[in-house]
Amino acid sequence: MGRLFWKIFLWFWITLILIGVGASWGTAIYIKNSDDNTQQEYRSRFIDNRVESLRQILYYGGEEAAIEFLENKKLTSRRLDFFVVDGFGNDVLGRPFSVDAPDLNEFESVESIDGVTYRIFTAAPKRAKNISTVSQMYRPFRGSEGVFFLWFAIAILLSSLVCFWLAWYLTKPIKKLQSAAKEFSQGKLDTRVAKEMGGRRDEIADLGRDFDQMATQLQGLITNQKQLLSDISHELRSPLARMHVAIALARKKTGAEVDTEMQRIEYETERLNELVGLSLTLSRLDAGALYPKDDFIDIAELLEAIIADCDFEASSKNKKVILQHSQSWTLNANVELLHRALENIIRNAIRYTKEGTEVTVAITIKDKSHIQISICDRGPGVPEDKLKRLFEPFVRLSEARDRDSGGYGLGLAIAQRSIVFHQGEIVARNRDQGGLCIDIILPVEE
Repeated sequence: MGRLFWKIFLWFWITLILIGVGASWGTAIYIKNSDDNTQQEYRSRFIDNRVESLRQILYYGGEEAAIEFLENKKLTSRRLDFFVVDGFGNDVLGRPFSVDAPDLNEFESVESIDGVTYRIFTAAPKRAKNISTVSQMYRPFRGSEGVFFLWFAIAILLSSLVCFWLAWYLTKPIKKLQSAAKEFSQGKLDTRVAKEMGGRRDEIADLGRDFDQMATQLQGLITNQKQLLSDISHELRSPLARMHVAIALARKKTGAEVDTEMQRIEYETERLNELVGLSLTLSRLDAGALYPKDDFIDIAELLEAIIADCDFEASSKNKKVILQHSQSWTLNANVELLHRALENIIRNAIRYTKEGTEVTVAITIKDKSHIQISICDRGPGVPEDKLKRLFEPFVRLSEARDRDSGGYGLGLAIAQRSIVFHQGEIVARNRDQGGLCIDIILPVEE
């Protein structure tokens, strides 16, 4: 699950919990206020009834009857005390009493049957602490704590499931779009996402359809560009062949005075022929041409043979090519394509490494089924923001690397496509000590 999923999940989950708590809080406040009003009304009626009863008892029964009535527990069961005070200011039950006591209310004076005047008071005992709103929320479950916690757990679980599903529903198509964009950027131009959106009819589905439309247009443009390159390369082959024949015939008919010019024409024709050949190879690889992979080669032996040839050429420029950490691994490959890819990369490293330095080639184990080949030079390197463009055809990245290189900008592009053809990966990185490293990861036979 990505970060967006958890953000959506947590926000919806917290929102649901806050809504639930807010609703419970409001309900508890409403119940509390309703209870206060109801209790106040009920208490007022209760007091009036009891005071009237005491008045009647005192009037007809006297003090003894009033004492018997006051000692009844039901009379004080409503958090209320009743006092009957004689003419001396004493409570008939002998309880401590003061007229100045707070929360004391006098209702009326009554003359009993024996001629004594009594006064009737009411007083609330010590008030209980105010019941909090949280207690009001908990009140329906008082005495059933297990039910409360079970209800709370079910609410959390249900809200989690709802939010999880909602977050998944929103982020699933976004993940598919992200995956499709990644595949498209890796060269899978037939990648589409509209079918993956299911029956959605929202903005995300519209975005998926827009992506498909964009991908179709880009695929058409890129395909046309590749086809144009392939067609031009094919068309140039025939006139180039005729130019070679014409040059040979012209040499026979002319004297030595034009020999230098003829050599120059032949040299440029050879360069043009080489460029056309590279362009054709690149277009075939881009078009997915089927090259047979029926060779089982020892990668160490292949590198040793390539390095031997390249080192011989590099020695004339006071440069070296060294093979480090060599190990024998068997690869199932097209030996011609793989040979050309590795040779292109090593020759490119020789071209840019500084005079008097060396190009190092190392074979290391990546994992049980892959090896890594690292080819490093000691040249000027490549700007970090342009490393990803290093394998694009006809790309010139910096003056320091391109000045007098004599290349066409196709060698690394062909190498990259050859490595991908072998289910491998190729990346470029700058060395901390200076220079460029090309890392190649290839599958090997276990």
